[in-house]
Amino acid sequence: MAHVYTQGYRVGEKNAWLGILSNLLLFVVKLCAGIFGKSQAIIADAFHTAGDALTSAAVLVGFKIAGKPADKHHPFGHGKAEPVAAKIVSIVLILTGIGIVYSSVKILISGKITEPAIITLFAAAFSIIVKQITYKKVSRAAKKINSVALAADARHHRSDVLSSVAAIIGIVGARLGYTFMDPAAGIVVAGFIIKFGARTFHTAYDELMDAAPPEEIYLKIQRITSGVKDVREVKKIMIRKTGIEYFVEVIIGIDGKKTVEEGHKITDTVRESIFSEMQSVKDISVHVEPKAD
Repeated sequence: MAHVYTQGYRVGEKNAWLGILSNLLLFVVKLCAGIFGKSQAIIADAFHTAGDALTSAAVLVGFKIAGKPADKHHPFGHGKAEPVAAKIVSIVLILTGIGIVYSSVKILISGKITEPAIITLFAAAFSIIVKQITYKKVSRAAKKINSVALAADARHHRSDVLSSVAAIIGIVGARLGYTFMDPAAGIVVAGFIIKFGARTFHTAYDELMDAAPPEEIYLKIQRITSGVKDVREVKKIMIRKTGIEYFVEVIIGIDGKKTVEEGHKITDTVRESIFSEMQSVKDISVHVEPKAD
C-alpha cells in the first residue's frame, strides 16, 4: 500500500498562503508609494511583488492538485502538478523581468525622470523587512518537505528583498541629483527577477524529466535496505521524484534457497523499514534476485 505524505502538502499550502497574503499587502503599499512618490524603481518593485502573489497562488494550486490521491487516469498520483507549478512561477518571473526592463529603458530614453519622494524609501524598507521574514520561513518549509515549487517561491521572495535593496539605492541616488539611477535600479531589479526565473525553470525541468535526486537519498535507502536481516546485497536503487514524494525501486540479493514466501516477507520488511524512516517516500517496489555466498 502506498504511503501518503499529507503533512508535507499541508505545510506547502500553509506557506503558499503566507506568500499570497504578504505579497498582496506589499503590492498595495509599494504601488501607492511608487505612484504618489513618482519612483519607477518602486513601481517596478510593486509589479514584481504582484508577480509574487500570482506565483504563490500557482504554488498553492499545485499543492492542492498534487495532494490528490491516485486514480484510474493518474496511477502514480498527481505529484507532477508541483513542478508544473514551479515552471509557471519561473515563466512569470522571466516575463515580469523582461517587462520591467522595457519600461525602465523607455523612461531612460525619454529623459522624463522625476525625483522620487521620501515615502518611496519607507515603502522599500518595509518591503525588505516583511520579505526577509517570509523568505526565511518559506525556505525552511521548502527544505523540510523537499519541495521544488515552494523553494522556487522562497527564491521569489528573496529576489523581492534584493530588488527592494536595488530600489533604495536607485531612489537615494535620484534624490541626490542622479535621477537616472531610479529607472536604472528598475533594470537591476529586472535582472534579479530573470535570474531567479531561469534558475527555477531549470530545477522544475529536471524534476519533470525524472532527473536523479540528491545522492544522500540513495545512501539513506542503501543503508536502510542493507540493514534488513537476510538482505545479502543491494544490487540497484532507482528513484523518481514526483512532487514532494519519491517512488523507489530496489533490487536486492537474498539466499537463493529461500522460499517464495520467505522472500516475500523480506521484501515487506524492506518496505516497512524505508517507510518508517522516510516520510517522503510514497511507494516502494522491491525485487528479489538470488545471491550466492
